[in-house]
Amino acid sequence: MIYLVSGTGNEMGGQWLQTMLGDNYRVHFLKDVYYGSHIDSTFAALRPGLMLCNPARINDDTLPEILKQWEVIYSPPMESTDRFDADYLSRSIGSKWIDMNLLSISPNLVVVDQDQTALIKLLEKQGIDVIRLKLRHSKMLGGGFHCITLDIRRTGTLQRYFD
Repeated sequence: MIYLVSGTGNEMGGQWLQTMLGDNYRVHFLKDVYYGSHIDSTFAALRPGLMLCNPARINDDTLPEILKQWEVIYSPPMESTDRFDADYLSRSIGSKWIDMNLLSISPNLVVVDQDQTALIKLLEKQGIDVIRLKLRHSKMLGGGFHCITLDIRRTGTLQRYFD
């Protein structure tokens, strides 16, 4: 498992995290990549070897070197972004890309906002099954499906997905 940490201003936090995680995990600092609180609307690991990236924040030139080992697909523009009221609390952090913040249930199953039809088609083309759900208050809650969930226990073994 690898944790990705924005490099701008977070070096001390990343170093602390590396100390706490020990040698079994590596923290990778991202440079010249979107700086904000929603890294999961910038990158989404769909399954080992397949990454979904936000084309407004990442391109082939700024893709971190470690991620170039994987197949990268770029999200289509988000749909129905006008459904959010301008007075929502998190309008500055959520951005119009909040619905790219999906939840991976397994390597071939994700939860995506039902309004994101182009994203759903892209994922299905990759052989990923999609559960379409409505998260009406994602902007108010300050996040999408991944942000509002928390893994507390996983089964399986520690695996290395990068060389």
